[in-house]
Amino acid sequence: MNPNFLVFTCNVGNGRADPDRLVSVIRKNDVDIVGLQELSDSQASNIQNALGQEYPHRALFPGGFAGKGILSRYPILEAFQIHLGPERPDLVVTLDVDGTELSVISAHPPPPRFRKTSISFDPQTIKQIEALAALAIERKPAILLGDFNFVQRSNEYRLLKTMGLRDAFHESGRGYGSTLPRRIGPWRRLQWLNKLLRRIPLVPMARVDYIWYAEPMRSLASWVGEDAGSDHLPVLARLEFVF
Repeated sequence: MNPNFLVFTCNVGNGRADPDRLVSVIRKNDVDIVGLQELSDSQASNIQNALGQEYPHRALFPGGFAGKGILSRYPILEAFQIHLGPERPDLVVTLDVDGTELSVISAHPPPPRFRKTSISFDPQTIKQIEALAALAIERKPAILLGDFNFVQRSNEYRLLKTMGLRDAFHESGRGYGSTLPRRIGPWRRLQWLNKLLRRIPLVPMARVDYIWYAEPMRSLASWVGEDAGSDHLPVLARLEFVF
């Protein structure tokens, strides 16, 4: 029987997801592999202290908007950051899943910029997205998860599909799968508003958080998870090796 495992990804909002609430959501879902983006120092510290026994294998690189983390119930054979963009290194780990080596990449390319006539990614960011997909294909079986800052109808989404990656939610989820915005993001010029804004829940309108995978795997089920306090909702997928 092929092993299956539950994967969870969430942009935790550079501290916006309350550390205790984040730990509770991860624990409640009983997931096997956790990918985090925008991991703050306080969130990483709380995860270390609270989830150390449940997830003995961890690669945590906190750093605010550049922070990444991967928690695993499976042994980590290697873990390293890869610098494909100027400000946000992505995180790569190799897991031993019941004797099969599985690569997991936690990624967060920079968002598109407002232009005079459109909103589009910088050329360097497009190269980063393409390089992340190529890395996953090269290291397959592999999972590429995170906040990609693009929607399903975008050219960047089609690029990853064309390169051979599969979108777990598209394969086995229901509905739109929107994850953003659950809250208004922090206002740098009006810091006093942040505590108020983070308490106001919104109805997400865009799907920008993904669990991609490279065969030989398939997605058995995928869904949007419960609110952990961030401006993004988490995404979960149950995946299975197909040999």
